[in-house]
Amino acid sequence: MNDLRFDAEGFFFSALDQARYQRLFETLVHRGKSVAMLCGLGTLVEHYGGRLLQDLRTRSDVILETYTASGADALLVRMNRLLEPLSLEEARGQGERQGALHVFVLHELDGFEEDEAALLARFAQDLPGARVALLFLGYRRKRLPEVLETSFRQSLHTWSISEPDDADLEALREAAEPLGMAEEVAPRLAQVKRERLLALLADGPEAIAAQPLPSPPEPAEKEPGHGDEPALDAVGAPGAGERSPAGPTETASETPSALSPLRSWPWLLGGAGLLFLLALALLREERSEPPSPTPAEDSAAPASEAELPADLSSSSPELPISSR
Repeated sequence: MNDLRFDAEGFFFSALDQARYQRLFETLVHRGKSVAMLCGLGTLVEHYGGRLLQDLRTRSDVILETYTASGADALLVRMNRLLEPLSLEEARGQGERQGALHVFVLHELDGFEEDEAALLARFAQDLPGARVALLFLGYRRKRLPEVLETSFRQSLHTWSISEPDDADLEALREAAEPLGMAEEVAPRLAQVKRERLLALLADGPEAIAAQPLPSPPEPAEKEPGHGDEPALDAVGAPGAGERSPAGPTETASETPSALSPLRSWPWLLGGAGLLFLLALALLREERSEPPSPTPAEDSAAPASEAELPADLSSSSPELPISSR
């Protein structure tokens, strides 16, 4: 298989996980050093931890033992049993290392007292001839408990497993289908998604609200001149603030309501001006040619002031008013 995520024994969530798993395996088996797997998702520690335990069981030079916190006295009894066939020099690693590697697997990391954690660290670190290494499996843990972290501050190889996102899970599912491993991959993917959802619900609504929203789909492009509506300004009038130039494909038939008033008002103004000029010409013509008087009007017309007698043209004297 060309894809490093898949092999005959199973699969990895990423090629980076495959490389880190191999490094951790070599540190534990070939160098005899204590290691730890930590992750906020217990499903990933269960997946890779189960694979590691399966690989260790197939080796004749490794002996697996489960260890739980039981106090310093119980640990001393166990140490004496392992150190009994060794001399002091051999226990300190001054001679050639012989015998199988004893791997203490720790599933439960709580409940350790300070003296027991310190004694366990000295047993694994200061007595390399005893051929004892520890395997910490931190389910839903991103760090070791403080008492263990303080005691194993040195010579502890830790693998903090990265949590895959939705894109990584989907890529793994698509890659597994053509290889015939979809049925093996699907349950693990479902467990990861379920555990992430439960973690969000446990953290409360604030953690759910902090999750990024999926980006909205991009709107489909519209053809110019079809279904486009003019933008409304503050008072609701289309294009009141600024008129954008028409596009190269815009015609008068496409927007008749917006273009017809602007194109018809010069003709209306010119027609009104022409009618005004015609009316003014007719009025001037009527004033320049007054109508001639009819004969009846000539005979009935009174004589002018020059033809009247002198006694009638002058003003008559005022008559005295008699009083009775």
